[in-house]
Amino acid sequence: MTADEKAEVLRLIEAHERTLAVCRACAETARDLAWEVKRGGVPPAESLTTTVNETTRVLDDLAKVEMALAEMKAALW
Repeated sequence: MTADEKAEVLRLIEAHERTLAVCRACAETARDLAWEVKRGGVPPAESLTTTVNETTRVLDDLAKVEMALAEMKAALW
């Protein structure tokens, strides 16, 4: 494996690590929100705004990862 190939594999692994971190953060946020609602509480508007902004950023990152994966898949054929 060449140095460039190793670098590309490392980039992919790191992308997957970020994806897993995003999935974990989403699951934790959904769980925390559900507990808050179950308790009869409502998160403050500022917290919801922060969540909306962060999820938008995360969705943009995921789109980039999906694009990179599709390009690599296409390159294999």
